Amino acid sequence: MAATFTALDYCLFGAVLIVSGLIGVYYLLKEKWGAKEASSDDILMGGREMPVFPVAMSLVASYMSAITVLGTPTEMYVFGSQYYLVGFSGLLTYPATCYVFLPFFHNLGLTSAYQYLELRFCRATRYLAGGIFALEMLLYMAVVLYAPALALNQVTGLSLWGSILSVGIVVTFYTSMGGLRAVLWTDTFQTFIVVGGLIGIISIGSSKLGGLAEVWRIASEGNRIEFFNFDPSPFVRCTFWGLIVGSFIGQLTIYGANQTMLQRYMSISNVRSSQLALFISLPATMLLITLVCLSGLVIYAAYATCDPLLDGKILARDQLLPYFVMETLGTINGIPGLFVACIFSAALSSISSCLNALSITVLEDLIKPTLDYCDVTMSQRSEARLAKLLGVLGGLLVIGLAFLCYFLGTTVLQIMITVLGMAGGPLLALFIMGMFMPCVNAVGATVGTIIGSIVIFWIVAGAFVYQAPLPELPFRTDGCDVKDQINDLFNQFTSHVVDFSATSKPDIVTELVTDHSVDWSGYKIIYQLSFLWYPTVAVCISIVFGILISWATGWRKGKINSRYIYPVSEKLCCCLPAFFLRCFNCNQLWKYNQQSGSDLLSDEEDEDDIPITIYTKTKIDGRNSQEAELTQPDIAIPKISQAEIDNNCSRLVAEHEQSSERSASPIHYYKIFWNDS
Repeated sequence: MAATFTALDYCLFGAVLIVSGLIGVYYLLKEKWGAKEASSDDILMGGREMPVFPVAMSLVASYMSAITVLGTPTEMYVFGSQYYLVGFSGLLTYPATCYVFLPFFHNLGLTSAYQYLELRFCRATRYLAGGIFALEMLLYMAVVLYAPALALNQVTGLSLWGSILSVGIVVTFYTSMGGLRAVLWTDTFQTFIVVGGLIGIISIGSSKLGGLAEVWRIASEGNRIEFFNFDPSPFVRCTFWGLIVGSFIGQLTIYGANQTMLQRYMSISNVRSSQLALFISLPATMLLITLVCLSGLVIYAAYATCDPLLDGKILARDQLLPYFVMETLGTINGIPGLFVACIFSAALSSISSCLNALSITVLEDLIKPTLDYCDVTMSQRSEARLAKLLGVLGGLLVIGLAFLCYFLGTTVLQIMITVLGMAGGPLLALFIMGMFMPCVNAVGATVGTIIGSIVIFWIVAGAFVYQAPLPELPFRTDGCDVKDQINDLFNQFTSHVVDFSATSKPDIVTELVTDHSVDWSGYKIIYQLSFLWYPTVAVCISIVFGILISWATGWRKGKINSRYIYPVSEKLCCCLPAFFLRCFNCNQLWKYNQQSGSDLLSDEEDEDDIPITIYTKTKIDGRNSQEAELTQPDIAIPKISQAEIDNNCSRLVAEHEQSSERSASPIHYYKIFWNDS
């Protein structure tokens, strides 16, 4: 029976849009009536004083999307439960992010992550990374907006265009007007809506089937329960190694080298609180993954003996969740509205996070460097207005591209999402070369990134053209009722649903026909590479070519500020045996061309009396360095014990906090150098 919207359903869905919009209005009015005029830093970075909890919930919201909510149940239904292990790769991703990437970027005090690439390499590298990210976010947001609009269209019959416009306008309004503060608090609200919606669907659906134990039994009998496939081949679609190691690199492209995430880390005033927010988001993300996977098993249990696709009731696999809600739960008042609120909350949270990150990237990495090159300086008010304008323009572009998605068709969207997901691999490689490889120069890093992007695009395009066979599990139709017919209107509304399972072949017949006689030997075997390994391959290729080209062009010339290189020998090699450190010269290997503390001394200065140099973060007319140097040459520390040095340093920092003129920026951090420390 097809679901129809009742007054309760409209109230549930309308409440999501209304509350999200009101949060934007609140922060717009708060800014207008505030004691001081809001700057672009307040709008795009939340003034760098956001609380831990909303940032943690926003990190969860940035991970989830309508694609996650619609696509993961399909993955479980078609390929089995093994994909659930992807959540456990976070046990590797989160510590690596917390203790390596997060403190490194937080201590630089930059607004955009890609500013670092100019400081480490050159402006062209920054433009390249910023441009790739901006294009990726625009196309990604368009797809995320298009998918839930289809879900709303299926349930209510509301115009597809009206759905896209209403949701697109709401998210553009509160993101551009309310800034990052509005985004974080709406993300928090929407995260609870998504979790609540999934819990409601799972609990009601499983109770109709006899409980979760019965769901598990049916799924097990249908060979849907499998977790540990230890096949080492990277050409097997899902294995333990691909889901843990491959997904670790894939998630690192998001958590360690993506402006959307890094912006949230830097919106908190200190490193420890940012780390706390990330660790709080880990169990919440695991809960979300568990819920979407459970929903897939519930759907399978409901249709174990009558597959809706083979029975002609749906046209694409990713219609499974909407169809299940409509056909099985749609007669319960409030469930269609709860489902639509859940889907749109996932979409709103993802789009708002990406739209805010897009605005800051375009402003900081494309516009301001260009104005700086032309010797043009914007006032604080102009920057704030431009930040809001960029949010509006970005939202309008996303709405336009979402309309374009309708005409592109299923297969084009499938390949688009896959290729966009691979954009993170070369960007992660760019940051790894900058942070951990001081010998790599700007030419090597830039060209290596371009080559890595081209190669991974070639692999993904080849996999799409040759249509590698997929290990779909068997489906049954022996329980189907031949007299059961689905409303024609449903199929009319859902004829353009996108298949968001990253590598599943299209269910709708297209002009491209799979050639089952393809010889997969030779170079074509690469096209069977599992999508879980795409980011790893992109990272490795970019780094290898980056190093080779740097070697061919004479490595990095000139000294590098040690702040731009991660201290590998001190942080990561400190626990290795002394013999190992000496044999591999670890203390010097990671300090190629780096400025040391002794580089700060002049020839006339005595190393027994080293002046303290304290760096404090501030803004200087929008300069790229965004740092000020404050020296105290009259204060020196003799060569004494390490403990006494630490005590003296702490005292000097405390005195500086009390007596020195404070920067307008709310963030202050200090780097103290002596000798080679």
